[in-house]
Amino acid sequence: MLEPAQLTVVARCDLPEPSIARLSADGNAIYVVGDTSLSRVGWHDGELVLDESFHAVYRTVEGQTYGWDAVIDAGAAWFLDNGAGSNRFAGTFRGMGANEAPLHLVRVDLVTGAVSLTEVCGLPGGLIANPPAIDPVRRIAVAYDSGDGVVAAFRFDGAGATTPLWRCELNHGAHPLRFPESGELVLCDHDAVRNADQVVVIDIETGHELARADTGSPIQSVLFLAPGFERDLYYCSFTTVARISA
Repeated sequence: MLEPAQLTVVARCDLPEPSIARLSADGNAIYVVGDTSLSRVGWHDGELVLDESFHAVYRTVEGQTYGWDAVIDAGAAWFLDNGAGSNRFAGTFRGMGANEAPLHLVRVDLVTGAVSLTEVCGLPGGLIANPPAIDPVRRIAVAYDSGDGVVAAFRFDGAGATTPLWRCELNHGAHPLRFPESGELVLCDHDAVRNADQVVVIDIETGHELARADTGSPIQSVLFLAPGFERDLYYCSFTTVARISA
């Protein structure tokens, strides 16, 4: 833990295993997606304390690999397991997955630590480097497989059980951007023929495409999209920053 003004270290906590994922927090609870399990660390009285009672093992399928960033919402931690091969990025993740086991949407209950897995598309060669999108009001989880060019949405119930809602083919690799009031979901679609990455707006309920625009980037973004101040957003790839407006 760093002090924000001087960036001095004020607290440390040893974790049970390594992690490649960004950290997630809910109040004073910090969640870490490790190599095989999800851990929780509490921030109390100036100290970081590992919650020994919470240890959710999510790697339970043969060939399954480590997870990325967790979204904390709807009483759970949601993330995608990687499929291995993100280091093979070649301007796109399409076809770069090295793993035979399918990629999963992972849900971990924050109270019980119960883990549930949902196959995104069931194909080998799955690959991602970002989290899913979770709509807690509509109870929709949107997952994707960048290695196979598939985006899939699932309706979930209070216990986390999922039902397929819609599926489409998009070469998406970036962090999804969700506008909660309108139900608009912003994804990307990389065109390898034209060497062009596009921003695509999807209706999160139906999967219907509402709009798309070229970003000017020749490579696929695997970074974060950011909302603007009105009907706009900011896109970033390893080559390009663009502002897209409606």
